[in-house]
Amino acid sequence: MERRRTGRSSRYVVVLSLTFWATNAMAQATLPVLRYTPPPNAFRPGAGEDYSFRDFNASVQVYPFRPFSGDIQQLFRATLLRDWIDPMHREENVGGPPTFRTIDVPGAQLVLTASFVDSLAKPHMRMVVVAGQRAAIVDASAGAEQSWQRAIPALNAMAATLRVEAARGPAPLTSAAARAVAGLYMGMKPKYMATLYNVTGSGYYTNALHYYLFSADGRVRRAYDNLDVPGGDISRFDFDAAERNDPGNSGRYTVDDGKLVIQMGQEPDPIIAAVPKDGAVTISNVLYKRQ
Repeated sequence: MERRRTGRSSRYVVVLSLTFWATNAMAQATLPVLRYTPPPNAFRPGAGEDYSFRDFNASVQVYPFRPFSGDIQQLFRATLLRDWIDPMHREENVGGPPTFRTIDVPGAQLVLTASFVDSLAKPHMRMVVVAGQRAAIVDASAGAEQSWQRAIPALNAMAATLRVEAARGPAPLTSAAARAVAGLYMGMKPKYMATLYNVTGSGYYTNALHYYLFSADGRVRRAYDNLDVPGGDISRFDFDAAERNDPGNSGRYTVDDGKLVIQMGQEPDPIIAAVPKDGAVTISNVLYKRQ
């Protein structure tokens, strides 16, 4: 592994050693999966691959491989793939021109990094790893330069364990399976409520309405409290906007070997459930009914 200085602020680019195994087109379809050991002295405050450090203000998020179209290198240089980043960690503005690097990684089609500071002078390092027509992101940031310097050893330790493995992909969604699943489903699910002071461990759970919306073309959206479908017409729901604004609660689904397989955008493992029956489906022990 290598650490490179990127400017006067002494920020580093973390170089990841990744391998992607291509598969024969005639064989069982596979998908790239990013594997790694989480950074030391870090914890996951919620769902998804989001790690916060215990002793200083810094964090790192890993966004699983997702499909893309167009020129990913041009898009990354133009937008930093900001729309792929969870709003909680997304920069409002960039404080100066990012430093871009193209890194040669054995087995990877393309690996790009960007080091930059946001308008609040907080350091960021973002890396996009491309395998075929899919890309994954590792995104690290800190509240200040001092915290960033403390995070570097842990980020390097994490980077040393990163690898891409091929996993069997789920079967493609058929039109018959989509017709059986598509719809808006409502259930009651515990919702975490932070206290006024938002102190870790001081919140509480309360039951709240929770929704899943499945499109006829394999997209899925989930939300607490309300999920507005214009005129009740699923085809009019803007899945693209929902994914840009809240990628962690947007994803894709299929039916494979009689099971409903839901892959949310920021979760490493899919949600597996029985397919809907009589207008109802149980997901993660919560019963949802089609509206």
